[in-house]
Amino acid sequence: MNSYFLMAAIAVVIIVGLAFYVGILISKIKTQKAAIVQREDQEKAQTLLNNQQRNDDICQSIRLIACATAQKQCNVSEAAIRLSVLLETLILDQAIDIQNEYPALSELFDKVKEMPTHEQRKKVAVKELKKLDRQRHIFEAELEQAIIQEASQLKNFSV
Repeated sequence: MNSYFLMAAIAVVIIVGLAFYVGILISKIKTQKAAIVQREDQEKAQTLLNNQQRNDDICQSIRLIACATAQKQCNVSEAAIRLSVLLETLILDQAIDIQNEYPALSELFDKVKEMPTHEQRKKVAVKELKKLDRQRHIFEAELEQAIIQEASQLKNFSV
């Protein structure tokens, strides 16, 4: 009987020890889960802050280009390209519908986006370049007033 009591006592001690160890492990798991949730929340907050800062910088660029365009200090086709790209790169829950909200910018962008710029222009024959420039000037003349009007709307742009 004494040996059964001793074995039972040892079994109880082992079970209590294992239960205590399981409790410690469960506590560590809860702590780790809480730390993970906290880290994820911090990452989300940092991402939101980074996106907001990025959007603020883009909005500032949009306002600057829009002011220059409205004051005729910036070529309208260059403005159309830059403004369209900047509006597209904003990080928003719902993207800006550039075609409907700024139809003249969108139209000119679509017409000139495939034309060569910078280094690409150097690779194009002079005759072809003149033809493309004439075409671009025609597009600009058709849409200049509407683009200047849209640029005036964008002078105070923010998200």
